[in-house]
Amino acid sequence: MPMVKHFGVSIREKNNGLKLTRDNYMKVSNKSSFHKGKVYTDLEINEHKERCLYNYDLNMKYFQSLSKEDFNKDLMEFDNKTKVFKEITNLAPFDSISGYYIMVLDKYAQVYIGTSEDIKRRIRTHWSKQKEFDRLIFGGKDSSILSIDSFRAYDTTRIFVYPTHELYIGEDGFINLFNKRYLLNRTGGVSICADLLDLLVKQRMPRWFWKI
Repeated sequence: MPMVKHFGVSIREKNNGLKLTRDNYMKVSNKSSFHKGKVYTDLEINEHKERCLYNYDLNMKYFQSLSKEDFNKDLMEFDNKTKVFKEITNLAPFDSISGYYIMVLDKYAQVYIGTSEDIKRRIRTHWSKQKEFDRLIFGGKDSSILSIDSFRAYDTTRIFVYPTHELYIGEDGFINLFNKRYLLNRTGGVSICADLLDLLVKQRMPRWFWKI
């Protein structure tokens, strides 16, 4: 497949497109991603397919009910509170750069907040990954949030980054600052040290960051 540019980096085209649809949402597999060697029966597969499509439709109805205006207002309020994130249009300079990132999916009025030792590589991984069939549901079919890895590259319409070597200690804090109505994060951050967020937002940013 040919390569295309998105946010200044090359990504590979896909036969079923670079935006999430009901048709490309799941790739059925009878192999368990939880237990090596386990194989699902046809009955288990069909029942899970029904649950996944039910949950997909439920999420889409929820996204459609959200106000884009209120979403943008919350995003700007979050940006004003933290004062460390910067919107970017080119991921290339963030190769091997550690820090936090926010992927904005404007069509769905949703964001995903993450952290990585390599911001560029991590976001590209989100774009290229196909969520495992048996991990599409997280919790119950009536409450599961769609995984960020179920979306495609073109669903990401804005990106904010905060380069820092102080990884993970503030992820929970950033997640907790954002209105849960607009969050794709299925869980909190990987750290329990969210109370250290104040230290993060007061930390001086590297000079090169503001010149990008």
